[in-house]
Amino acid sequence: MSALIPDSVSNQEPDLVDKNKSEQDVLMTPGSELRQVPLADIERNPYQPRTVFDDEKLSELTISIQEVGVLQPILLREQNGRYELIAGERRWLAARRAGLSSIPAVVRRIQDIESFEQAIIENLHREDLNPIDEAVAYHRLMDEFSMTQQQVAERIGRSRPAVANALRLLHLSSDIQRLIMDGALSAGHARCLAGVTDRKIQEKLVSRIVSEALSVRQLESIVNDLQDETSYTSKEKVVFGTSVKEAA
Repeated sequence: MSALIPDSVSNQEPDLVDKNKSEQDVLMTPGSELRQVPLADIERNPYQPRTVFDDEKLSELTISIQEVGVLQPILLREQNGRYELIAGERRWLAARRAGLSSIPAVVRRIQDIESFEQAIIENLHREDLNPIDEAVAYHRLMDEFSMTQQQVAERIGRSRPAVANALRLLHLSSDIQRLIMDGALSAGHARCLAGVTDRKIQEKLVSRIVSEALSVRQLESIVNDLQDETSYTSKEKVVFGTSVKEAA
């Protein structure tokens, strides 16, 4: 079994290998079984938090699979006579692109909440999971499994403030959330904007971020000045009248 996960697996998904060993650990879990599973029998995990995949990285993984095959099994569970992905969606997608008919997989008995947690944890250990997908995942855990912020934090290995700060991003307008998902606004900008409750002010700040390429430090300075103003007119003056310099 260990032969299926050699050191060279890092040439496919180094971020997963270096930062998340949970899938290898599953191989040692009682009740897990290694199988070669037809790709056509596998369905996407409905709890997958990631909605955006980097096409360039997916293409690189596809080429790697065409050359050396899938070196690290994906993780599945049997569901309604088929298989449902728990972890390894990029390998599954790349294997399909590469024209494979089947893929090595660890099949494990697992409950819905465990499937959701595994999908979140796998993606949190990747640097490119966008902040909105992360926040939506936390919200779904709380909503669908009646969990508190503290319980979510404990289950996925995050602090409660980190979970709370992530959830605040969902109060941003849908347009701003899309900019964050597309990478036009950084996570730092997003967290700073989440501290502004007025949607119109949020939108005006975004316009300045884009037009002036404001840094996070510069945006924080403007937002701090906003806290001292009470009327909408005075807040607008801060948004459009504050001259900022690059923070040292």
